[in-house]
Amino acid sequence: MITKVRLRNWKSHIESEFEFSGGVNAIIGIMGSGKTSIMQAMSFALFGTLPEVQTRRAGLDDLIMKKPQVMDESEVCLEFSLGEKRYSVMRTIRRGKGTVAAELREDDRLVEATAQGVTREVSRILDMDYELFSKAVYSEQNAIDYFLRIPKGQRMGHIDRMLRLDRFESARENAVSLSNRIRHGREERLRMLAEMRKEGLPERISSIRKELEGLQGETDTLEKGIHKAGKTVTGIEERISGFEDDEKELNDIRRNLEGVNAGMKQIEESISERMGQLKGSSREEVVRKMESAERAIQELEEGTGAARKSMEQSKEKVASLNTEMQIIKESMEDIQRLGDRCPLCESEISPAKKKELVESREVKSERLRKEVSGLVSCVEESGGALSGLESRLAERRGELEGLRAAMKDIESVKALEKREGEYEKRRAGMLAQERRFSERLKCIDMGAMRNELKNAAGEERELRARYEAAKQRIEDRQEMLRELRSREELMVKYSQESMLDQELVENIGKFVNAVRLTQNQLREEFLKNVNSTMSIIWEDFYPYGDFTGIRLDVDNDYVLQLKENGDWVSVEGTASGGERSMAALALRVAFSMAFIPNLRWLILDEPTHNLDDNAIEHLTDALKERIGSFVEQVFLITHDDRVSEGVGGNLYRLERDKNRNEPTKIVELREDSE
Repeated sequence: MITKVRLRNWKSHIESEFEFSGGVNAIIGIMGSGKTSIMQAMSFALFGTLPEVQTRRAGLDDLIMKKPQVMDESEVCLEFSLGEKRYSVMRTIRRGKGTVAAELREDDRLVEATAQGVTREVSRILDMDYELFSKAVYSEQNAIDYFLRIPKGQRMGHIDRMLRLDRFESARENAVSLSNRIRHGREERLRMLAEMRKEGLPERISSIRKELEGLQGETDTLEKGIHKAGKTVTGIEERISGFEDDEKELNDIRRNLEGVNAGMKQIEESISERMGQLKGSSREEVVRKMESAERAIQELEEGTGAARKSMEQSKEKVASLNTEMQIIKESMEDIQRLGDRCPLCESEISPAKKKELVESREVKSERLRKEVSGLVSCVEESGGALSGLESRLAERRGELEGLRAAMKDIESVKALEKREGEYEKRRAGMLAQERRFSERLKCIDMGAMRNELKNAAGEERELRARYEAAKQRIEDRQEMLRELRSREELMVKYSQESMLDQELVENIGKFVNAVRLTQNQLREEFLKNVNSTMSIIWEDFYPYGDFTGIRLDVDNDYVLQLKENGDWVSVEGTASGGERSMAALALRVAFSMAFIPNLRWLILDEPTHNLDDNAIEHLTDALKERIGSFVEQVFLITHDDRVSEGVGGNLYRLERDKNRNEPTKIVELREDSE
């Protein structure tokens, strides 16, 4: 039950609040006073839209107050209860931006805070979406007969969507489509099965298996032949390898023998050359000559040493005398430069004294010159003797060096002779080895052995080539066999699937029939409930006796009919405007009970349109006395004060001075009117 609606800046309402109860709640007022906008607010609060917006007759900005002043934002709040729970819904519209806020609370607990989420949760809680609400609960002004406005041929689809039978239809159509796809798939499989059977798969598989057995036997034989040929090749290679090693060893021996011969020749030449240089001298003779030369050298070295020492002493004496002579000369020069007195003792020096001093020094200097001259002659004689000694010493040393070289040649000849003996031994050993290997290889025909190896290797290659070719044929046949087996399995699979598809098509056919039967049964149940409700309502609503009954019938499509003189006639071809409105009102109430039995809400905007006074009086009585047995809560929008006499819930009167662009005012209020 809807318990409260609050409007802020909603069309002509600045701040309006309405409380509602069970039974009939009425909003009375002149045209343009803001009655309809309350019902529109209910629709928008619950589902975020309303008929004018859905049909694009208005935009969301048109729901925000423009008069007496332009507002930027509008807000609607709605509270309702269901079972033991209380719910509140709030939505806010901002000019140019649409819905900017929305929330749903359950017992003051926030459940959802997005516009789409609120709509989704409200639809789940009420078990009703906007489509059902707008067709079964909310009757717009001048649209109570909306069902009769639906073109013939489209009403069943329209009602099926309200009953949600379109889901059954969709399921049925999908099932039929699936059945057709399965049938077409089965036909294609059957066609492929027929083609596969023409291929003779079992016979081809058997033939390939036999061929594989033969090829396997051939590869086994070839494998044995390859093994045997390989052993033959290996044996020949080992034999050839052994003889080739002997050949290599013989060649190495011969090369080494050539080297030994060449070495021996060089040794012989060296010995001959050394012996020529010795000129037949023996080692003992050379030793004696070396000893004699060494003694002579020792004596000469001693003589040259003594001569050199004497000459050096004479040279030193000459140098000492020359120094003394130089000092005397300098002293004489100093005496010549003296004055009358001695520079040391200041005593007087006479010319005679000076002369005496000079003469004594000249005498001494002359004696020294004679002594130096004698010493120089001795040095010259000693030098000549020393030169002769040194020349003889050099000769003896050269002689000694020659003797030493001869001794080395003698020792070298001995070493060469020793090496020559070693080479001779090696040469004898090599010659023995050469003879041994030559004897071993004399009877071997390596060319024939290599030809034998070539032939054996060729035979092995040929066997391997045949083996690989046979293996390749086996792989080809195995691949072919796998493909044939795969096609054989596919043929079995297609056969099984065809049987399953046939069974599935039959089951889908049963399902389609069951869905169609269910649809028909639900339509029959719907018609039964609607017609039962309308039959009771019609007796209370319709004040005349010409039409004694009402029903919804099916004649390729839904048809609303009235019973006249025992016959059923279409409302659209027989009834007047008022009768049409009464029939549509009865259908609307029946729809509300049939589609949403858990809510039993009904919103009627100007339902008295086209009704005469007698019909209005009957409608008022029905609303007052009998509507409660069908509908729990009714919201009635009317400008006719007479209808308010039947109101059992809350009554609101709205007024508005449109000439002054004033907002809506609630000027009269009665709650829980009896």
